[in-house]
Amino acid sequence: MNARRGIIHMKLYRPTFAVLALLVLAVSIAAQQPAATAPTKPSGPPPLPKGKIAVINTGVFQQDIEEFKAKVDALNRQYEPRVKDIQGLADRISALETTLKSQSAVLSPAKVAEMTENLETMKRDYQRKGEDLQAEAGRERDKAFEPITGKLGKFAEDYTARNGIVVLVDIANAVQSGVVLWFDPRLDITKAFVAAYNKANPVTAAAAPKTPPKP
Repeated sequence: MNARRGIIHMKLYRPTFAVLALLVLAVSIAAQQPAATAPTKPSGPPPLPKGKIAVINTGVFQQDIEEFKAKVDALNRQYEPRVKDIQGLADRISALETTLKSQSAVLSPAKVAEMTENLETMKRDYQRKGEDLQAEAGRERDKAFEPITGKLGKFAEDYTARNGIVVLVDIANAVQSGVVLWFDPRLDITKAFVAAYNKANPVTAAAAPKTPPKP
């Protein structure tokens, strides 16, 4: 665990954001066709949809989608005191390790044993606090992101329909995993999609999550 970077920040900005799979979708053919007035017998396979293929990088959403960023910033503020506490503990562990390494030759065996025991206790405390913070922050993050996730999925459906996109591929991890080997950059709609979503869902001061008062 790298306490210097901030525990909440690292957790919240991971690139493998689970909700992003929602945006790998194909627009339904039936939704784009007028309803039939009478049933007809199929004369062959249904026609392929006519439209565009596009790609999107959902890995930037937590930073570029204003609603996500507001939630992330609020969570970072909420957990900042606990992050600082863990960072302080990491500093004390580092200082004690340095002392043991540089002075063990001149310290008594009893003193070295005492300091070593204290060091191990501090390390266990550091790990426990870090794990507890990660777990709690993860639950709060998922709870805060859930409403935005649903809105993004619906917005993606509407956006693709309006723009004649029949297939939208999420490249957040597809290129790295080999699912997508290459794509023409002109297919990338990430900036346009983010701009359209932010315009349709502006974050106001009243809507931004507030940090709970300190006890």
